[in-house]
Amino acid sequence: MEVGMQTTAGIWWESTGEGEPVLLINGLGSCSASWFRVLPALRDYRVITFDNRGVGRTGHRPEPFDLATLASDAIAVLDAAGVTRAHVLGLSMGGLIAQEFALSHPDRVSSLMLVSTHAGIPHLTVAASAVATMAALPPGERSRALAPLLYVDQTPAAEIARDEEVASAIPTTSEGLRSQLVAAAPWDRYADLHQLAVPVLVLHGREDRLVPLSAGEKLAAAIPHSELVVVETAGHRLFTDQTTTAMDAIADFLARAA
Repeated sequence: MEVGMQTTAGIWWESTGEGEPVLLINGLGSCSASWFRVLPALRDYRVITFDNRGVGRTGHRPEPFDLATLASDAIAVLDAAGVTRAHVLGLSMGGLIAQEFALSHPDRVSSLMLVSTHAGIPHLTVAASAVATMAALPPGERSRALAPLLYVDQTPAAEIARDEEVASAIPTTSEGLRSQLVAAAPWDRYADLHQLAVPVLVLHGREDRLVPLSAGEKLAAAIPHSELVVVETAGHRLFTDQTTTAMDAIADFLARAA
């Protein structure tokens, strides 16, 4: 396993495996450790993960930043890893970063996977204020408060507890979470999505309470030739709710896009 620090931005990243590169971009408040359910299904690829500003081993940064900065950080990670082009998977807020990445640097993207995400908060029908309020809570309370929005009712408590255990190993501070919310709030490139020319998969849980399926449908409709796959009995954390089904969709898409 190759591990490196991108010193120009202080972004922590790691690379595992061999094959075509796949870059994974985390959602709001999540660090790279949260990909533990996804990595086994990507064993035939070189998988590059990193911690966005504000979370994990990168940590909170005092200077303000926006989504374009986060996309530039992702480019810096690929540069540090010696990767010219990658398949890019963005989850939730990571999907916004992935869209910005692909629109600003189309030559660096082989394909795009947008999971549990949307076309920007201005196009989201759920109030972001609820998440902003929860950002002020201590990490443990924050996880418990968010759980009803993240999982379906059928998700085993043990699986939710496993997610919380991984998240608590390197807890995200309220300051780090707020800085990411501030970065994401104004982002809006909905009018530019028609420019995306690479293969695009939009993967969404039918019962997502945080980012409703309608947001995923709107996103897919704005991207020419995109493919929308809806995962049944799955919420926002569809990799927890329906790991096998979700990863089968990812694996099938990558096999066709490679």
